[in-house]
Amino acid sequence: MTTSVAAAATMYLSSAFLLCVGALAFSGVVRSALTGAARAPERWLVVGWVLLALAVLSPSLWRLATDMPSRGAAVEVWNGPSISEGADSARVSIRWPVRTDAVAPSTPVSLRQALGLGLVLVAAGVLFSLTMLILRHRRLGRLCQNLPVIRRIGRVRLCASDEALVPFAARARAVAYIVVPTSLLHEPRRLRLVVGHEAHHHRRGDLYAAAVFGVLRALYFWNPLIARWERAMAELEDVACDRHVLERPDVSPFEYGRTLLWAAQSIQGRRYLLSGVRGMADGGPLVLRRRIEMLDQQRVTGIRIREWCATTAILSVMLGASWVAHGAVADHRVTRAEVDAWAARIENRSGFPMPVDDRVVARLNGWVADPARRQFMKAAMERMPGYRSMIETTLHAHGLPTELVGMVMAESAFDNDAQPNTPLEVRSAGIWQIIPGTARRLGLEVSPAADERFDAQKSTEAAAVFLTDLYARYRDWPVAIAAYNAGERKIDAIAAGATSAPEVRARVLAGDEEHARYVRAVIGAIILIDNPSLLE
Repeated sequence: MTTSVAAAATMYLSSAFLLCVGALAFSGVVRSALTGAARAPERWLVVGWVLLALAVLSPSLWRLATDMPSRGAAVEVWNGPSISEGADSARVSIRWPVRTDAVAPSTPVSLRQALGLGLVLVAAGVLFSLTMLILRHRRLGRLCQNLPVIRRIGRVRLCASDEALVPFAARARAVAYIVVPTSLLHEPRRLRLVVGHEAHHHRRGDLYAAAVFGVLRALYFWNPLIARWERAMAELEDVACDRHVLERPDVSPFEYGRTLLWAAQSIQGRRYLLSGVRGMADGGPLVLRRRIEMLDQQRVTGIRIREWCATTAILSVMLGASWVAHGAVADHRVTRAEVDAWAARIENRSGFPMPVDDRVVARLNGWVADPARRQFMKAAMERMPGYRSMIETTLHAHGLPTELVGMVMAESAFDNDAQPNTPLEVRSAGIWQIIPGTARRLGLEVSPAADERFDAQKSTEAAAVFLTDLYARYRDWPVAIAAYNAGERKIDAIAAGATSAPEVRARVLAGDEEHARYVRAVIGAIILIDNPSLLE
């Protein structure tokens, strides 16, 4: 998967958490204080939309506002090669805090596969839900288009249906509809009240709100709390429409209450309300009863202290949850532009060549973005101070660039006891991971009785001598580093026929052979050592 997919996964998880918090907070306040909310429904609708925008957009805003890595994240999204995989892929990991003084094991392949399968299932569920949403919208359009039009009220078509039990407002194919039961046509006074209620849904744009919640329910199909948020908003929208109808001088609360009772009685049996519409009896009999109780209460024009407190409390909860989500869902990946800037800074400062390509970025992300590998590299950075001064002093004494300390990070992660599980005669060892034949050629003793490769000072002296010879031979550090890994014979064969140093470097770094991967690892290690905050 691409980097953009991993970023989308990060924001998806964060916004899902915020939507849960917002739904519980907003719907809880509205339902527990419906009397106060009914006196100023438009104001509470604004609060609801502000909270919804905060839940959906704040993860993106946090991402734009700061590039500071999140510490101790419980859910992490990363992109880059794993320890045992070479492919670039996006993954999600759920983890618990890990001690930084221990080397964390790699994430088991089976767990990675399970997490990858989970992402695929979520993507499939979202695609299926969006498809069903489109199909339901088309079905609603066909249904409304086939209904007889009784009257046109501006841009709204008033239609009658033999199947609809209660009136509802709908918008399909850029056309606004009000659908009423056919039986209501014989009651012009009640019909006028119903049309006034549903027409105000169109004026307020409530059908667009229904479409927004339809998309959210499809994107977060597994989250039932979004439907709870929508029901709370729909209740406030209905109360706002009730208030609008009651503002007419010829409409009494008693008369309008009888209309609401009629709607409540009509939905005692099967309901006929489609997805994406707004109906007079959306909330069911219980909500209708609460709405009737509100009919004789006066509208609030000023802002009351209680409302200020409730609004402030909800916003505080959402802002706090947004900050928690920012720290709980982390995306530690670095971009190509960032790596290019860091490499250019090192090259300008020291003159050491820092060739960067997308595979160097992937290697660096494999260290800093994968939680298990990040813990491993943090442990390496904690071991580094025990060797760094000695290594840099030795390199400087031999006239070598101190950036070569990155080779030790790539070779052994500053673990002097690191050695592969291979026979002694082919086993590399020590912080420089020197093989036995090269070690003996450089004057180190390698035998069952003594192995001087584990003497950090002596092995560093030997490595410095070897690197001095390699650079004198190739006059290019990336090529010399590749020769340290693959041997002079192989590099000479690759460089055969080349007419310039840049051509030799291009040949050596081309492809994905071990020596090319090693050079990229060294370049990434140099950048990491120069930017230790990447591991925080």
